[in-house]
Amino acid sequence: MSESFSDLDALSADDPVIRNLARTMRDGRGVSLEQAVAEAREYIDHARVDAAAARIRELAEQIQTAQNPRAVVAGNIESWYAGPRAEDQNWTSLVEILEADGWGGDALRDLDDASTKVVAQLPNPHGQTDYQCRGLVLGYVQSGKTTNFTAVIAKAADAGYRFFIVLSGIHDALRQQTQDRLNEQLWERNPDLWNRLTNEGDFRATANVDALLATRNQRVLAIVKKNGPRLRALNKWLFAARANVLADCPVLIIDDEADQATVNTAKPDRQPSTINSLIRSIVNKLPKSAYVGYTATPFANVLIDPKNYEDLYPRDFIVDLPRPEIYIGPEAIFGREPIEFDAEDVGDDGHDFVRSVAIEEIDGLRPRGAATRHEFEPTITPSLDEALKYFLLSTAARRIRAKGNRHATALVHTSQHIDVHERLAEAISSHLESLAKALARRDADLVAALEFVWQEECKRVPASDFGQSAVEWDDVLALLPAVAEDAVVVTDNSRSTERLNFDDSDPRVIVAVGGNTLSRGLTLEGLAVSFFVRTASAYDTLLQMGRWFGYRNGYADLTRIWMTDEMREWFHHLATVEQEIRYDIERYEREHVKPDVLGVNIRTHPKLAITAASKMQTARQADISYSGRRIQTILFNHRDPDWLGNNIAAVKSLMDSVHDSVITQVRPGITVVGPVSSVRVVEFLDAYKFHENSRDLDSGLLRRYIEARREEGELMHFKIAIMARAGKSDYLGDVDLGLPELSGCINRARLKVVGGATYADIKTLMSRNDRVIDLGISAAELSGEITNADMARMRNLPSQGGRGDGSGILLVYPVSKDSRPVRGTAKTRIDLKAADHVIGLGLVFPESSSRAAKLEYLTADVASMSVEVEAPDEADEPDESDADRGAM
Repeated sequence: MSESFSDLDALSADDPVIRNLARTMRDGRGVSLEQAVAEAREYIDHARVDAAAARIRELAEQIQTAQNPRAVVAGNIESWYAGPRAEDQNWTSLVEILEADGWGGDALRDLDDASTKVVAQLPNPHGQTDYQCRGLVLGYVQSGKTTNFTAVIAKAADAGYRFFIVLSGIHDALRQQTQDRLNEQLWERNPDLWNRLTNEGDFRATANVDALLATRNQRVLAIVKKNGPRLRALNKWLFAARANVLADCPVLIIDDEADQATVNTAKPDRQPSTINSLIRSIVNKLPKSAYVGYTATPFANVLIDPKNYEDLYPRDFIVDLPRPEIYIGPEAIFGREPIEFDAEDVGDDGHDFVRSVAIEEIDGLRPRGAATRHEFEPTITPSLDEALKYFLLSTAARRIRAKGNRHATALVHTSQHIDVHERLAEAISSHLESLAKALARRDADLVAALEFVWQEECKRVPASDFGQSAVEWDDVLALLPAVAEDAVVVTDNSRSTERLNFDDSDPRVIVAVGGNTLSRGLTLEGLAVSFFVRTASAYDTLLQMGRWFGYRNGYADLTRIWMTDEMREWFHHLATVEQEIRYDIERYEREHVKPDVLGVNIRTHPKLAITAASKMQTARQADISYSGRRIQTILFNHRDPDWLGNNIAAVKSLMDSVHDSVITQVRPGITVVGPVSSVRVVEFLDAYKFHENSRDLDSGLLRRYIEARREEGELMHFKIAIMARAGKSDYLGDVDLGLPELSGCINRARLKVVGGATYADIKTLMSRNDRVIDLGISAAELSGEITNADMARMRNLPSQGGRGDGSGILLVYPVSKDSRPVRGTAKTRIDLKAADHVIGLGLVFPESSSRAAKLEYLTADVASMSVEVEAPDEADEPDESDADRGAM
């Protein structure tokens, strides 16, 4: 790009013609750039006008294709917004507030870029024609989505939008938290610019709808719960306005937690569900409306039927907010699997934050079913005792550091049932009182036990990994009695009389016991410890319950999570799914594909539903190709000798079937056989046992893909590479794979944070250059600026820009059963301890020239879901009782 400008004012300062066009578009009657150009050409030299318009378009294009955040943008959205102007009051005030709160220049620039990207997708509020826009902003759980949409509201208000409706969850606590934030960051600095329809209470009709909406120099703000009576009252009040008033009033609707309550759950032949119908009514009946959903769990939103034009599918744009640098999300905690579009060595094994809750403890923490909940008596199990003690330790350490959030919170979430919350809170209160008394008298056994826990935890998660200094035990001990005395238990659910509230002038030490009211949007200030054994069986439910994601300034090393090993594996899977969705959005923007013609691919899981079945009624099969891909096995049933022995035998049988093929020693330890008929490879894949959780690796899918390519004259041959160890090893051992000599086993330790004793996850099997090991390309050539995409193309025929012969390659890795962590990975890896040597596979496919090759791999087979999402409990549903009292 020849020039880079931060906003339209910078361009206007350099060129009076640009200034004239900008004034016509934004400060006058508000017309499109093309209309402004047509008018200017009547009295200004055509060449100067065209040159000025080209520079404005260049700036708009720069914003539309900004690297962060990435977005899928419909081609017909007018690029009218080029960023905030110096005279914009709302944005300027917000920047001043954030600077006073300690935001640095980089963080403010990121917020400016991200919010400008969203506003740039909205229709021009000064446009002469009616419009209805639908978009989606994808953030991260507990990552600051509220700050982003506050910035979007501020900029849109400065640019000409006049009425702002924020749909803020289904619970009063979140609605009030959002109201307080927008009061502080929008209304308090500019009370003369804003009229609030809500404040301490939810929406109630006023008598002056025409006067409010017709005032051009003021903005109107309503923070409304997603609740039937409230939304009916808003509908009735809003559409009592005169038609000409509504026609001249651009409306921006922000739907916070857009996958909750908003998505239609009625059967296709029924009327839409209540909340969905009421939101649709507002969006569709307004002459000028822009609807923008915000969520960190977009699964239900991207599965809305795009063919139903009246529904809320984000047909115009999807914006993926960048992950903040200091944000701790699923990947940092649980790690994830490598993904096709990853750069080399990208990804994270996860930090050692998670502690296991034994299955044997579960019956003491939650009832077995809803029928037994009234008689259930919870107990303080060993892991819950450990979590509560660690919470006191971490809080004492945070007081010593005196950094970050002054509140300290622990979350205990074991059940969705309200009566269970109340009895568990009583048990925790009694236990904390006992600990406080024992600490007050310096009980020797308790002090010794706490010292041991502290020293062990500091070793497992060193403070230095997060740029912090270790806190000495004696200093922690000195503050423990006071911390224990300050600790209180708060139950937060739909029946609570005391709700969570945080006053920065009065920092608190809170153990929060609850369920669904703590699972959406509500921020738990200073959250350091989470104890989570709640049953849940859907992606969105699990991720939203993860209140432990977010910012932990000054105490990231002190955060801990207690959960079952199975739950930990689920979150590892979800971290992978989440990154794949973001890669999809990035790829679609790069290819200039509109949201209304794409389907975001969502990987499935054998035990989890993507979202509630009622939200996936119009979902369809989504297919991905193996064309040009590299796939690898990373999950193994390492304790099953029969499973492992079968795979060794399958390799020996394969090598026996191709014994007369050409054998090439590429380098010590690495032997390439072939080319061989791909029929032999298909037979081998049928015999080899993949782990059931390896969703990319399915013998049937691979067979169908290879056979379909053979029918079109492609993929007739494969090479087979045995990727053995080069030298001798005292402990790794050898294995007979059917070659003239034994094959030396390689070392691949397993992750210690995923899988427990049920299976091994080694995270990565292949090295980057393995995919072209048979092509004779030097390591020096591959070490240059060669991308993964470049390397994928190398397998193609020369006529397709490659250096291969059109064959695929099957790579066989003999992994030692005695594999150990290597230096630098001891914190996240443990010994493999397999029952026999493990056979890992890599498969690399050349790119196919056939369109049919792109319709092979199922990523979101909704019909195969056998897991039923649990029925909602009392707190899952919007509470309409308060709205019934006078809302209408």
